[in-house]
Amino acid sequence: MTAPPLAADAVRGRPRGRTEGLLALPLFWYAVVAANVLLITFAWWTSSGFEAMRSGSDFFNGLGRLTGLLGTFLVLVQLLLMARVDLLEDAFGLERLAALHRANGWISMELIAGHVVFQTVGYMLADGLNPLAQIGAFITRYEGLAAAIAGFLMMVAVVATSISIARLRLSYETWYFVHLYTYLGIALAFSHQLQTGADFAGNPAFTYYWIAIYAVVVGALLFWRVGRPLLAFKRHRFHVHSVVAEAPGVTSVNLRGRDLAAFHVEPGQFLIWRFLDRRRWWQAHPFSLSGRPGGGGLRMTARRVGDFTMKLHELKPGTPVLLEGPFGRFTPGAGTRPKALLVAGGVGITPIRALAEAMAAEKHDVCLLYRARREKDVIFRAELDELARSAGVSVHYLLSEVGAGSPGRIQWFQPDSLKRMVPDLLERDVYICGPPAMTRDVTRTLHDIGLEPAQVHSEAFRY
Repeated sequence: MTAPPLAADAVRGRPRGRTEGLLALPLFWYAVVAANVLLITFAWWTSSGFEAMRSGSDFFNGLGRLTGLLGTFLVLVQLLLMARVDLLEDAFGLERLAALHRANGWISMELIAGHVVFQTVGYMLADGLNPLAQIGAFITRYEGLAAAIAGFLMMVAVVATSISIARLRLSYETWYFVHLYTYLGIALAFSHQLQTGADFAGNPAFTYYWIAIYAVVVGALLFWRVGRPLLAFKRHRFHVHSVVAEAPGVTSVNLRGRDLAAFHVEPGQFLIWRFLDRRRWWQAHPFSLSGRPGGGGLRMTARRVGDFTMKLHELKPGTPVLLEGPFGRFTPGAGTRPKALLVAGGVGITPIRALAEAMAAEKHDVCLLYRARREKDVIFRAELDELARSAGVSVHYLLSEVGAGSPGRIQWFQPDSLKRMVPDLLERDVYICGPPAMTRDVTRTLHDIGLEPAQVHSEAFRY
């Protein structure tokens, strides 16, 4: 499964997280953000904001300073939202975090763009220059502004790659690489603000507060994105055990390590995988587990669709692997019923296969619908047939091409068809993983049939 960390829509109907009490309440974290926004606004007003009443130039400059401060703060919040911080994931779940990340990204960039426009207009009114001349003056006459402009352009590039149409034309590697510029842009903004920010001059308390916000964000990123994966590797020594061709264009990588029974990961979750060889050490990609985790090892499975996955079959046994995670709530615990319907499309079978085995072991009544184009595209056929034989999982293979030379788009997921295949559908939790169009179709059908939103859990393929 290729599902973005910045961007994975994960699960509806999240089970109770590891965090309890006040920290587990989304309202608490909203209040923390709101309190900081009010504090920043108060510091701005007492430092320089009141000057905005004196002239048109001061008004635009004052508004520019406020939008710059608030925009930068929300960019830092943006980093925390997808830093995989346990407290936030437990409070919100990945689906809501992803939605907040998208909304907050637009708001933060609008504020920063407002900062650029308002400050330019303010200085134009004071200096009597046209826009191009004013920008040239910023670059040549004002210390630190050239770096700040470069940082702003980097953030614009990041936003541009996040637009859906643009993403469809970019590889994951390009998307990931461009997003690394966010960190450089924020660093440049930090330097610019402390060097030239009127609200920090003569206000050491606000300066220390601003530095503390950056320290919290940097510390969270270093711990959750760097420190924990390194500690896990030190303990478990993850490495490639074998590489297996599962189907045309589909490869599985089996991992081994030390004391894997103590590595806590649930079926249906995903990890961010970094293979530490000469070609791939700088690339990190999210993939679901495709087998029930346990002391015997871990397995991920991917279709060859990009530069990274096209070369997976070339991995050598013994290659060290750095794992970040686990992430997600697409797990057996997301449901509350003893019956489950699992719906997979294409390579979306990877987490579904792990869920099927785990749920069957827990004596759930499991029905699995697996849509693929052709018989040869079915992944894990032997394993799924064995689950049907030994664990009682009801497996249905839904093939789009029903006969040689007769491709067809059978409406498997229309209400009548779905109820015919699964008569007790209303009594089941439903887990869906596959292409976005299929996921939308199935979710819409389930809603029309009358399932409650809490019964439907989905995992989408996008970054």
